[in-house]
Amino acid sequence: MEELEGILELNKSEGIYIDIGTRVYLEIDGVNFSVHSIFVGLLANEFMIITLPKRFKSVKNKLFPGSKMVVKYLYDGSVFAFQTGVIEIMTTPIRALAIEYPKVVQKRELRIVKRNNVVIPGRVEAKQTEFSVLINDISKKGCRFKYLDAKKNMNPLREGDLIRVYCQFPGVSEEIGAMAKVRNVSREKEQLLVGAEFQELSKTFLNPLMHFLFSIEDFV
Repeated sequence: MEELEGILELNKSEGIYIDIGTRVYLEIDGVNFSVHSIFVGLLANEFMIITLPKRFKSVKNKLFPGSKMVVKYLYDGSVFAFQTGVIEIMTTPIRALAIEYPKVVQKRELRIVKRNNVVIPGRVEAKQTEFSVLINDISKKGCRFKYLDAKKNMNPLREGDLIRVYCQFPGVSEEIGAMAKVRNVSREKEQLLVGAEFQELSKTFLNPLMHFLFSIEDFV
């Protein structure tokens, strides 16, 4: 299991921090890729129930009572992980896994300053106009995007400008916007490259952003 920042000894009076319906990622012993399941419920200090993982057929020969795995999930902006083992595999009346309740949970913050190279379509509202952009890196702190400098239609963005950035995150049906302040602007031929710092983020924007960042985190 990779080294994480901080080990949390579970407080029996508080229990584990996880919500029903949370997507969890499983790193199963003997399998060189991760699969995901959905957290269903638990009996505190006894066991947890998750759905059978996606791609179950490709990993079922490695899933049996006593097999070991690492479970990772996102909660309130942090990555939590714990080691566990399979207690029972159920296929009727529900398709689920009963796994051991963790004794120790490890936690680390998503690297909020780390920029992640991505390609996300978006748009920006600024100076009483709007225009399409391509977001090519993003973090919890801010993003960097580029757009065609159509001088006839608008004045170029400048350092200090307040803008609203809309992102179309993968798997999210509607684009989501957040306020940002322009921190730097540079030119690349006919395009402008803009670095912007997010202002106070709402949960409407922060939650899908964090899930997106979590989905592209390295699970090695």
